[in-house]
Amino acid sequence: MTSRVLEQRLTAARGIARDLVEIPRAVLREHRKHRPHPPAVGQGLVIDIGARQAPNSRADVVVDKYIADDFERSGNSSLSISKPLVIGDAEALPFATGTFAYAIASHVLEHATDPVLFANELSRIAQAGYVQVPSREAELTFGWPFHPWLIDLVDDTLVFCGRGSAAAPVGHVFHEAATRSKLFALWFAQHRSTFHHSVEWKGELKVRRVGGTPSATTAQFDVEETKARLAELAGFGLRGPCGEVARSMRCPVDGGYLEPSRRQGDEVLECAECERAYPVVGGVPLLLQDAAV
Repeated sequence: MTSRVLEQRLTAARGIARDLVEIPRAVLREHRKHRPHPPAVGQGLVIDIGARQAPNSRADVVVDKYIADDFERSGNSSLSISKPLVIGDAEALPFATGTFAYAIASHVLEHATDPVLFANELSRIAQAGYVQVPSREAELTFGWPFHPWLIDLVDDTLVFCGRGSAAAPVGHVFHEAATRSKLFALWFAQHRSTFHHSVEWKGELKVRRVGGTPSATTAQFDVEETKARLAELAGFGLRGPCGEVARSMRCPVDGGYLEPSRRQGDEVLECAECERAYPVVGGVPLLLQDAAV
């Protein structure tokens, strides 16, 4: 073996040794950057939006709209029963202003019909929070056809651009690699900031929209299917909110106070202002205008 070959092999070995030290450090750094930091128990209420299958352990309530249609979900789409649930729309959150100390919305905002309205609602009901969305690079590498936006982070503002015809022509290759290859998953974890924008905000979540229209193919909300799904899970511990969270619930149309009542023998929450009545199934309220009776 020549000295040149030996030197090349030593250089390669030193590079591998550096990687074995640096990669775990980079993964840990990225993990810390891309996670929420809700307040401790007793320091305010926490809401988790769109997290039906894996709510944050600190959440006092989960708000989700689509529990009967999995079109816009990937991976584990089961419904967790670990946290109180409200069926609601993130663009008309059914809670009083300032109810929550912290709001979490991880991989939800990119689905929004109107991301500015979504952000305004988060800022209205919560004093601070955390959002995570896929970056423009992620959309053009992996591709999710039901995401209507390419999202950039400019300073502290999430900028939503209509994606138009932009697509990820070989996105299926990267989705498969992420599922099957542990080495690819490790590389992704090391470079997560390329693919995810994570914003922890206080006072106001800053969002700007540049053109764009909603996706033509979206999940569909069906009242009767949603009721049936809730009824199925009622005997397994699924529940709605109580206490301070329940008292903060408001009509999603006009913000009126909601009072327990009954209509045709069924449990409802009735708005004191507009007299709309929202069904309650297994203790879980359906607080959307489309569900009003």
